[in-house]
Amino acid sequence: MFVSHLHDNRHQITAHLAKTMSFLTLSTAELEATLIKELNDNPALELVEELRCPNCGKRLYRLPCPTCAAPSADGSPVVYLSPREPRNYRSTEAENDEALDIRTPERLDEHILRQIGPALTRAERPLAAYLLARLDDDGLLPEAIPEVAAFNHVHPRDVERVLSLIQHADPPGVGAQTPQESLLIQLECLAEVTTPLMTKLARTIIQHHFEALGKMDYARIARQLRLPRESVEAAARFIQRNLTPYPARVFWGDGKHPVGNDGAALRDLDASISILNRAEGGPLMVEVFAPLSGWLRVQPEFKAALEECAEAEQETWGAAVERAALVAKCLQQRNHTMRRLMQIIAEEQRDFILGGDGDLRPLTRAKIAHTLGVHESTISRAVAGKAVALPDGRIVPLSKFFDRSLSVRDRVRHLVNEEKSPLTDDQIAAALGEQGLQVARRTVAKYRKMLGILPANVRSRQEIFRPRPVRS
Repeated sequence: MFVSHLHDNRHQITAHLAKTMSFLTLSTAELEATLIKELNDNPALELVEELRCPNCGKRLYRLPCPTCAAPSADGSPVVYLSPREPRNYRSTEAENDEALDIRTPERLDEHILRQIGPALTRAERPLAAYLLARLDDDGLLPEAIPEVAAFNHVHPRDVERVLSLIQHADPPGVGAQTPQESLLIQLECLAEVTTPLMTKLARTIIQHHFEALGKMDYARIARQLRLPRESVEAAARFIQRNLTPYPARVFWGDGKHPVGNDGAALRDLDASISILNRAEGGPLMVEVFAPLSGWLRVQPEFKAALEECAEAEQETWGAAVERAALVAKCLQQRNHTMRRLMQIIAEEQRDFILGGDGDLRPLTRAKIAHTLGVHESTISRAVAGKAVALPDGRIVPLSKFFDRSLSVRDRVRHLVNEEKSPLTDDQIAAALGEQGLQVARRTVAKYRKMLGILPANVRSRQEIFRPRPVRS
């Protein structure tokens, strides 16, 4: 008897833990879809659509909850759970402020397909979708035209026509097979608005002196073209300022999604941070979004009917009641963990939230797990796939608060921007050591590449790109 009871308790604890962990892994939008499915599948689970505080359960007439979100005397962050607003509720603040329009940014393939769609025949649409799906992260097409034609059972001329439409859409050069071809396509599109002489010289350099251009060997190009070095340098500056060998990275940082949100998850926000009453120097106010507008509970009528139902149905109905109670309890636990996590982040990272990358003081999942009394894997699940809006409008992934390299990368960028002569990776590592950061040379090289900063020897050659002062 005792063993059986112990087994049942262990089963309940395991089920509760597993369900809570699965809820923590999901973003707010994903969790909303999961809970809606639970509501549709389980008649014992009920959503009460009234505005209540997810933390204390008190009925509300406005957000935030005056009890759970009351400012403290010490200026610590105000963190509260915010339920999604029911259809019949509208806060006073929302009536006075314009609604925030958060839309999922358009993908590169969608952006191009929308442009070329009217020019495509019905038979060409699958071919265009195939070509766009085959682009790499730089926007280049790794397959040759004959291979594409053979795979899609079409004539190479059909591939050339659709590919030409893609290559001349915005951004131009997408769909080229090499960076050199991409530059020539961009130059062709640019020829309409630039001087023919500059365009002609740039095309000659790209076509016949591409390797020397990459090495910035302008003296060699000038000798071979029998032109003044100044003319070659001017053409090189024109190419650098107006063309890119990797067209997908102009607006799409990973070749697929637009840059500008620090790689944040492009979905509904999981939390929003602002300044209380918008007062300068005031405490931070953190709104952690709950997935539903109301609150979940076991339906009272269903629970009461369980005692009166036939014995054959009691097991099925009892399982439904247990599952409903489990879902409601695990959701409450998930929301509670997210609120405590955001409380620590707001306390520890105020400078970064109100400042920039250089102000980040990286947190560790192990430290937060110890503070909250949970396992480190719980924090990892709570952080994964979540996005947070900051007071200045930035939308960042929650994992960014745990990025140890972010502040170091910012300092590397600052050192390079302030250098009087190009610093080597060893010199940058030494400079960081003087600032109290022990970073290996190879780590500096890795961060430099992540920032798109060229090596010191190449930056030395770039000195010629800086405009020389005009002598009077």
